[in-house]
Amino acid sequence: MSDAAAIGDGIFQISVPITGSPIGNTLVYAMESPRGLILVDAGWNDDNAWDGLTSGLESIGHSISDVEGVVLTHFHPDHTGLCGRVREASGAWIAMHESDHVLFESMVGTSSDERLTAGKANMIAAGAPLADIDEWQGATPHNPTSRESAPDRILVDGETIALAGRELLAVHTPGHTPGHVSFLLPTSDILFTGDHVLQKTTPHVGNFVYPLEVRDALAEFLDSLRRVQTLGVTRGLGAHGLSIDDLAGRADELIDHHEERLDHLYDAFGDEQITVWQVAERMKWYKPWAAISPLGKTMALSEAAAHLRHLVARNLVAQVPDSSPAVFARV
Repeated sequence: MSDAAAIGDGIFQISVPITGSPIGNTLVYAMESPRGLILVDAGWNDDNAWDGLTSGLESIGHSISDVEGVVLTHFHPDHTGLCGRVREASGAWIAMHESDHVLFESMVGTSSDERLTAGKANMIAAGAPLADIDEWQGATPHNPTSRESAPDRILVDGETIALAGRELLAVHTPGHTPGHVSFLLPTSDILFTGDHVLQKTTPHVGNFVYPLEVRDALAEFLDSLRRVQTLGVTRGLGAHGLSIDDLAGRADELIDHHEERLDHLYDAFGDEQITVWQVAERMKWYKPWAAISPLGKTMALSEAAAHLRHLVARNLVAQVPDSSPAVFARV
């Protein structure tokens, strides 16, 4: 059971558990709207999470049937998982940015076998050792969301969502995902940052396709952080962890962190030609590479690909022509 925390300005924070995850929970925010409540995100899809969301709403004198709409920061299952159950119980609309809507459809529209096949092809193209590919295949988890949670409303940058006596403004902040959206509450000097800016955690920024894709996710993320700084907002409310009391300052820390990682990666190339997998091995992580789990390595591989892609965009690194699997070297 969860109680909603009143954090001022008519905002209630509900801790929705993510069963079995070290992340612990997704912080869902509820605010009164003309027809009930607007939620920022919904949470993971299982009975434990559902109990957390519904009991949190009940603790502030509401029920799930009062939810008018859910605005989603991004498509990941710990944010979208309960949307189907919320809509079934309340008739709520579900809104997501178009770029993430496409990814959501891909996530729920492919079978486990198709995802495994695509993932294996990516790892082979990245130069992953066969043993690591086999370990990853044995550890791939069940997808905890379904088409029932699909959004029925597209969010665009600058769109306003009506609240009771005020408005919420959608701010496109790509990076963590292509369609990540933060939500500005101008009258309260607050930005709901989703997974774009977190107080203690560095959000994952990854590229999906190896050896490289057109999208420069890290450039998007850095540009979005600078955009957040121009909003003149002091306080950030993220989807995980503590609130942020100096949003611009925290954005600066994240920018500096990634610039340091880029410098370190560039130095780590030396005079060698290396694969994307070797790029990941040479980056600094929270634990030694050999100690990272199979699923953790694929997340790290995605993050490494984003940093590599950005070094290529800066003309510091280039792919060696006709190499297979692709290898890269300093220019």
